[in-house]
Amino acid sequence: MGYEIDPDLAAAWREGTDGQSRVELINQDFLGAEPTPIEAAIANPPYNRFQNHDLSHHVRLHLQDVLGETASGFTNQYALFIYLVVSRLTAQGRAAFIVPSEFLATGYGVQVKNFLLRTCRLQHLVLFDTSERVFADAATTACVLLFGCAEQTELNVWHLAGLSDDARFMALCSGELRVKPDATVAYSTLNPAANWQGLGLGSDDFAGLVPLADFGQTKRGIATGANEFFVLSHSEAVQRKLSEINLLPCIPSADSAMRPVFDAADWQALRDGGRPAYLFDGAVTSTTAPCISAARYIEHGERQGYHLRYLTRTRRPWYRLEQRTVPQLLLAVFGRGGFRAVLNRSQAVNLTSFHAFYARPEYKHMVGILWLYLQTPLAHGAFERQQRAYGDGLKKLEPGDWNKLLVPDWRQWPIQALRRAEYLAEMAQEADRMGTAGQWSNAVNEFVALIQKYRAMHEQTQCATVLTQQLTLV
Repeated sequence: MGYEIDPDLAAAWREGTDGQSRVELINQDFLGAEPTPIEAAIANPPYNRFQNHDLSHHVRLHLQDVLGETASGFTNQYALFIYLVVSRLTAQGRAAFIVPSEFLATGYGVQVKNFLLRTCRLQHLVLFDTSERVFADAATTACVLLFGCAEQTELNVWHLAGLSDDARFMALCSGELRVKPDATVAYSTLNPAANWQGLGLGSDDFAGLVPLADFGQTKRGIATGANEFFVLSHSEAVQRKLSEINLLPCIPSADSAMRPVFDAADWQALRDGGRPAYLFDGAVTSTTAPCISAARYIEHGERQGYHLRYLTRTRRPWYRLEQRTVPQLLLAVFGRGGFRAVLNRSQAVNLTSFHAFYARPEYKHMVGILWLYLQTPLAHGAFERQQRAYGDGLKKLEPGDWNKLLVPDWRQWPIQALRRAEYLAEMAQEADRMGTAGQWSNAVNEFVALIQKYRAMHEQTQCATVLTQQLTLV
C-alpha cells in the first residue's frame, strides 16, 4: 500500500504500472490516514516546515498521543511521518526513510531524537557527506534512517561519501556482515540534546579536554537590522559629516579579516581602501540627544524606512546598537573543511559574519593559546563533532556549538609548559605578520606535540588515581 497526496502523480503511477503493480496506491495524505499496523515502509516524505494549525484536529490529537506532547511547530513535516510510521510498526516491522539530516543538529530535532531514543527501533543512521550532492538538483543534506524489527540497544552510524560510496551503501542494505559501520553507539549513551551529525567523527578520547566555555563565552556578532544604513565607509562618514563619537570601528564581513590575526593596521587598510569600516550608533548615551549631523542621518534613515525593519522597529530608539565590547577572538560562523579563528588585535567590533569570543578575566592571558589551538588539526577533529552540515559541503557552528567545543585544559598544565605554549602562540603571530610559512608550521607542530604529551600525562594520572582508589577499597 502506498500514499500519494498529488492526484496527478497518483494518476501517472497507475498509468505507468498499467495496473500490474502489487502496490495499492491511495490518493490521500498519509498524515490523515487511519492508524493501521505497518509491516514495512519506504518513505521519502515532504521536506516542508509546518505549523500545528495547518493540521487537522484528528492528526494533532494522534500526534500528541504518539509523542506525549504537542509536536514542535519548528520541526519539519518529515518528522511527522517518522512519528506515525515508527509508532505503527509491528514487532517484526521495518522502515526506511530518506530525509535531510539537519534535525540531528537543531533545537527542534531534540524532540525527534527523544522519540527515536524512546522507541529504540532505529538500527542504522546513514549520513552522507554534504560536499557531494545526493540529489543533483537540490543543495540539501541527506541521511537514511533504517528501523529494525526489534528494540535496539546500539545504533550503527555510517558516514558515506555520497554516490561515489554506493557500493558500501548497497552492501549495508543487503546485510553483508563483512561491511562494518564507522561507529556503534550504545543507546544508553546517546544524548538527544547533542549533535548527532558528528556521531562517529573525531576522537572519543576526551582526556584532559574541557568545553571552550570554561575559558570564556561565545556570542553572535552585532545584528544591525539594516547594514545599508549602519555600516559605512570612511568617505561616506565624511560626506555625512558624522562625528567620531557616533562611529565604531567594525569588521563588517568575513572577507574583511582573512588572515589568522587582525590588527590595527588591517583595520586601517580597510578604512583607507574605501571599504566599510565603521558602525553608526546614533544613541551613544541614553541621556544625550544625537548631535546635529547624527540627527540628520537618522532622519535620512527614517525617510528610507530603515526604522521599520524587523529588528530596528523593536529597538528604543531604533538607531541604538547592541552594546558590545571588542572581542579577543573572531570565530567563523560558516566553513568548508574547517572553521577560521582570528585573533583580534584591533579595537574593532564584529557583525554577524563572525561570532565573538570573550575570555573570562582570569583567563585573558590564555587567549593566544586558545587561538593557536584552533589553528591545529586537533581542533578540526573537534569541529566535526559540533558542526551542523548543510548542502554543498557547507558547515555551521552556532555560538552554543563553539561553547561546547572541547579544548585542552591548560589550567592543569605545569607553569613551564604553559609558558612554552604562550611563546609558541607569539611565534605563530609573528610568523603571520612576516608571512613565514616555515615558522608558522614549526609553532603549530610543536604546540600539537605539547598538547599530546600533557593529555597523555593527564590520562596516566587519572588511571593511577582510579587504581589507588580501587586498592584503598580492597
